[in-house]
Amino acid sequence: MSEKYLIGVDGSEQSRVALAWGLARATERGATVQLLHVADDSFLSESVAFLSEAQKASEQMLEAEVAYARSLGFTGEISGSAVVGHPIAEVEEASKSADLLILGQHSGTRFAGSFFGTRAVKVAATAHCPVAVIPTVDATPNAGVVVGIDGSEASQRAIAYAAEEASFRGAPLIAVYAWMPPLTPGLEYLWSEELVESQRSAAEEAIAIGVAGLAERYPDLEVRREIIQAPPVAALVQAAEGAQLLVVGSRGRGGISRLLLGSVSHGVLQALPCPVIVTRA
Repeated sequence: MSEKYLIGVDGSEQSRVALAWGLARATERGATVQLLHVADDSFLSESVAFLSEAQKASEQMLEAEVAYARSLGFTGEISGSAVVGHPIAEVEEASKSADLLILGQHSGTRFAGSFFGTRAVKVAATAHCPVAVIPTVDATPNAGVVVGIDGSEASQRAIAYAAEEASFRGAPLIAVYAWMPPLTPGLEYLWSEELVESQRSAAEEAIAIGVAGLAERYPDLEVRREIIQAPPVAALVQAAEGAQLLVVGSRGRGGISRLLLGSVSHGVLQALPCPVIVTRA
């Protein structure tokens, strides 16, 4: 069965960059595409007339974006859904039947239909499938796929996803481990040769465990290991400048954690050095 990609559209330049990215990926992988436009009813009158006009406008927007998708030369299976409602809730519900949700970078506005920007962080936290957020910057040709490693279950899922992506693209997998020396309140960073060596050993062990088995599964995959002394978000953003893709793991959707994306995932989605995919449990 082919994969299904759900792409959020609103007619903006940022949205269309994400749409083009998603269509290109769908073409490469034989995936079907569903476009989704949500007219945000938070700022609309609850009268039947207003909601009816909002639905009509949403359908017109969707029709225009389907036509735009075809104008890009996409010949695969494409469908669309136009709704009026709360963007986060509507996207979460639609993501239940998708294999990948794709959104564009957006500065965020109060216009109906805009559910990108900071809302992309909330969508990534509540979605039922991996979420890709696409910036307007171009990737460097032959650049790698970057993944963050910290030894957690979330990062293990991210590594598996990133390895498959890198193998499919014929790109190197760049495994990044970031560390900072402990900070004691009221004191400077505590440095010693023993501390540095212990941190490096822990980093090398975490990366070795994280990439274990990849050579057997992807014999032609080049794996590069980078240990960076910097806060995790800064390290990943630096490593992913111009990359084809950056993959980070989420905490999952259990209890209150479904509303908390995590500081690292949140941080890279705010910076967006390249296309970012947040994997799910």
